[in-house]
Amino acid sequence: MSIDQLWQHFAYHLKVKRRSKNTLNFYDVTRRTLARFLEEQGVEATTDTLTVSQLRGFLVWLEEQGLGPGGIHAHARALRALFNWAEREELVSRNLASRLELPSLPHERQPAITSERLWKLLGACKGAGQQLRDTAMLLTLFDTGVRVHELIGLKVEDLLFERGLIRVVGKGNKERFVPIGSKAMSATSAYLRRERKQQHPGVLHVFLSRSGEAMTRSGVSIRLAKLAKNTGIEREVCAPHAFRRGFAVEFLRNGGDVFTLQQIMGHSSLDMTRRYVTFLDDDLKAAHLRFSPVDNL
Repeated sequence: MSIDQLWQHFAYHLKVKRRSKNTLNFYDVTRRTLARFLEEQGVEATTDTLTVSQLRGFLVWLEEQGLGPGGIHAHARALRALFNWAEREELVSRNLASRLELPSLPHERQPAITSERLWKLLGACKGAGQQLRDTAMLLTLFDTGVRVHELIGLKVEDLLFERGLIRVVGKGNKERFVPIGSKAMSATSAYLRRERKQQHPGVLHVFLSRSGEAMTRSGVSIRLAKLAKNTGIEREVCAPHAFRRGFAVEFLRNGGDVFTLQQIMGHSSLDMTRRYVTFLDDDLKAAHLRFSPVDNL
C-alpha cells in the first residue's frame, strides 16, 4: 500500500469518527508536506519500504525549510497518530512511529492577553466600522476562553443569557456550556440589537463580517491583528489563542480552581489545562510571600 493510500484510509476513519474540519486539515497538511519531501528525495515509499530514518530525515528537512519547533512537533505528532492507528487496524506490519522521537520544544512562555492590553484593544474599537461587534468579540473571547472556531461557530440560539451561559461545540463535536459574565453579555446584546445585519435570514451565526456572512478564522485573526497594530501591541500577543491563555491565567488569579477551569475550557485532562496556565513572576512572588515555610515559622 502506498503512503498516500494509507493517508486516505486514515482520513476516512477520521470522517467516520466525526472529527472536525480543522482536525482533517491538520493531518492533510502533514500528508501533503511529507509527499513533497519524498518527491524531492526521489522516493516512492510504501508502507513496506518506508523507514524510520526517512521519517527522521523528513523532520530534519522541515527544520531546513525554516519551520519552527512547534510546527515540526505538530508534523511528528501527526505521523505518530497515522502509524499508531494503522497498527491497530493491522494495515501495517510494523509501526514506524514507535521509534520516531518527538522533537523537544523550547520551554518558552506563550503569549497571553492581559487586562491592560484588553483595555487598549477596546479603546481601538471606538470609531471603527463595526465597533459593537469587535467589542463583543473581544469581551467574549477574554471572558469565556473559547477557541476561535468555537467563537465563530456560535449561533444566536446558543446564547443562553437568561442562564448566564453560551453553548459551544468544541473539538470532536463535543458540546459544552460555558459561563459568560454580565459585561460580555451586555456587549453582545448591544451588538445583536444595533449592529448585526445578516445577509439573509438563513445566516444564524452571532458574529458576522461586513458582508453579513459568518466570520471565518482568518477574519477574526486579521481583525485582531489590525486592532493590535492600531494600539502598538505585538500581533502574537493578540492572537485568538492568546485570549484563551489569558482567560485561564486570570480565572485562577481571581480565585477560580483548576478543576472548574478544565470543564470550562473543554479539556479531557488536567495536563491539557496546565499548558495554558502560565503565572507571571509577580504571582509566584505573591504566593511565596503567603506560603514561605521560613517566614511562617
